[in-house]
Amino acid sequence: MRELPPLNALRAFEALGRRGSLSAAADELNVTHGAISKQVKQLEGRLSTRLIARSGRGVELTPEGRRLMERLTRAFGQLDAAMQSLDAGAHEGTITISCMPALASNWLIPKLEQFSTLYPKIDIVVMASSSADANAIDAIRADLHLLYGRPDWPGKEIRLLTQLTLFPVCSPGVANSLPGLNSVQDLFNYPLIDNPEGTQWRDYFLSYGLDDSAARRPYRFQDFTLCLAAARAGLGIAMGDNVNAEPDLTAGRLVRPFRETIRRQSQAYYLVSRPGSQNASLTAFSNWLVAEMQKTATLP
Repeated sequence: MRELPPLNALRAFEALGRRGSLSAAADELNVTHGAISKQVKQLEGRLSTRLIARSGRGVELTPEGRRLMERLTRAFGQLDAAMQSLDAGAHEGTITISCMPALASNWLIPKLEQFSTLYPKIDIVVMASSSADANAIDAIRADLHLLYGRPDWPGKEIRLLTQLTLFPVCSPGVANSLPGLNSVQDLFNYPLIDNPEGTQWRDYFLSYGLDDSAARRPYRFQDFTLCLAAARAGLGIAMGDNVNAEPDLTAGRLVRPFRETIRRQSQAYYLVSRPGSQNASLTAFSNWLVAEMQKTATLP
């Protein structure tokens, strides 16, 4: 049997490839940037294979590195599931979750079966809520709230799930039929899908110093999920992000016409709960949720 490389080196490389930057990988593993870099270099030397290619936008994997990272992510996930299953019997009861509709539909619901496999005695109730107002969430009888926006919820325990990165998405058919779509300025020549307030594209254009008044918005939808559905249907170009659009990008139902992105403090998902409300089941779900979000949050 071939001798395996050190576990720490494999863990460092997997985190670096999944998170896409030294700082994110170091934060996740609670080590220094230098430690991550050293472990990855040692792994490359051990395998006699180049695994990463650095660019101006962070760390990109070579094809060999991508294949190895995907297999390591699955392997570490199986190890984590095995360890969690040892004490799954101590967790039971019902957890009520209030969640933004887009996040529930696009991301949470497809992953709940994984949690139920780990903790079969915990029942999950999901309530859809679009409001992140402090008074509104107090009126919802939920154990945990998955919220989008700025972390302005006084008297609550707040845990960052992920910072969102936003970027244009469209169907492959639209991408192939639109000539000259190579930069942000080119978007003014094509139909854009937005929310009723027009803020999704306004924020995007403003981040590049552009006035959005000339942008064409023939379709507007209240919910982010509907915007993505309209993009899949070929109605135009919508705003996607690295969480909600991830399933469609992975499956090829949506594509990114170019790589320009925006990222702001207000564009993030948070896990919010009442102080002192965490029990063993809530803690298990919260930790699982954070771990799954970390796996997802790398840009496709």
